Amino acid sequence: LPDSRVYRDMAQELSKDKLASSDVNYMEALSSIVAAWPVIVGSFFVSVMLGYIYLVLLRHCAEPLIYGTILACVVSFGVLGIYLFANAGTVSTQVQDSMGTTSSLPSSFTENEETITKVSAFICLLLSGLACCLGCCFHHSIQVGAACVEVACDTMFEMPSLLLLPVAKAFFKGVLSLVLIVGFIELYSSSGVSNGSDGLPPHWTHSRDQYIQLILYMLMSFWIVCFVNALYQFVIAYAVAEYYYTPYDHDGEKDVGCCAIWDGLYFGLLLHGGSLAFGSLLIAIFMVLQKLIEFAEKQNKDTVNNPVITCVLCLFGCCINCCKETVEFVNKTAYIDIAVTSNSFCAAAKNALVMITELGGAMAILNGATFIFTIFGVVLIMLGSAAFTYFVSSQGVFVQQNSEFDISMPMAPTVVAGILGALVGMAFMHVFDMTSDTLLYCYGYDLHNNKNTASAPQALKELVHGSKDDN
Repeated sequence: LPDSRVYRDMAQELSKDKLASSDVNYMEALSSIVAAWPVIVGSFFVSVMLGYIYLVLLRHCAEPLIYGTILACVVSFGVLGIYLFANAGTVSTQVQDSMGTTSSLPSSFTENEETITKVSAFICLLLSGLACCLGCCFHHSIQVGAACVEVACDTMFEMPSLLLLPVAKAFFKGVLSLVLIVGFIELYSSSGVSNGSDGLPPHWTHSRDQYIQLILYMLMSFWIVCFVNALYQFVIAYAVAEYYYTPYDHDGEKDVGCCAIWDGLYFGLLLHGGSLAFGSLLIAIFMVLQKLIEFAEKQNKDTVNNPVITCVLCLFGCCINCCKETVEFVNKTAYIDIAVTSNSFCAAAKNALVMITELGGAMAILNGATFIFTIFGVVLIMLGSAAFTYFVSSQGVFVQQNSEFDISMPMAPTVVAGILGALVGMAFMHVFDMTSDTLLYCYGYDLHNNKNTASAPQALKELVHGSKDDN
């Protein structure tokens, strides 16, 4: 097919306006992604650099970032609400005029546009008011939470090996996932292919035993990935716990060894591998059940499309997802307990539930602060990576048509770089979240067992005792 950018009319004529509008764009997007591989690799390193920069900002100015985020929410939701209320009933016309499109909207929307717009405006103004109340009523909690966030960042920078874990995890998990996906494709394609005698296009046909093999392969694959995640969480918890229990010297600093990460890896694999594997198996089972429900939903949609079955499957899916999220949260806390006490998984899970109950207020404040910073950090890294890719892809050798790096559609690699940046950002924020949770758990464990808390940072003490006083 001719290059649709240069020979647009010819491409449309040959493809009868179908390939030129859809398949050609799809092929151009794929070719642009392949041609932009140097830019995408560069965006990975940009994402890593932005992750370190963001941690430095959190270390020194966590509180201004929280208030800046709250202020941005108040202003943005407030302005959007006022705009929607002032232009109720005419928003769609203004949007179409600004985009230069003449496509008509569904009648169900245009007939009730004014009502929908006013309701949306009310929701935006309500969110703006809630954000304002949050900043005013929880001023002390925000201060203490920000201080604990800064302590978590201090811990990460006191042990530089922690800062290398996100990159190592992203690389290892990416390679592992690729290997497991290739294995699944090989297993899936080992079945026969229909010859079309059933009235359907040629497709893979699987026997009952092959379906069982696929399910077992999915279970083992998810189990392996979840075990890697569990080991990753344990290593972070072990290193942070070692930092927490190291006493302050006469200069108010903690002298932590450089091998905490390797010690955590050693003890996690050799002494607590069974506990980590058991917790991982629980998550893997829920993940397999989720995929089976998704498959059942697809089968129902492609065959009978029964709304009752759709509703039942959706209900089961929500229940399984809720159980999975709960088990993941308990597992994370249990891995911290295992790193601190060397308990078995069941004993650690029991202790985790006790600590979650006793530290509920402090955990809510700290998790709220870390959630804001996590979302903000992931979005910042994602946008930075995407902006870098779009800027580089739109100039120089990447816009020369005779170049081997010709990128005809810069948005395609930009989207890929944005996704890659989000994954890198989540890897960084995972370390940050696990570090703050471990510090809080260690202090709560010492309080629960009446142990000396001299090694605890002052911000943690204010967080826990302040939340108890509020309750």
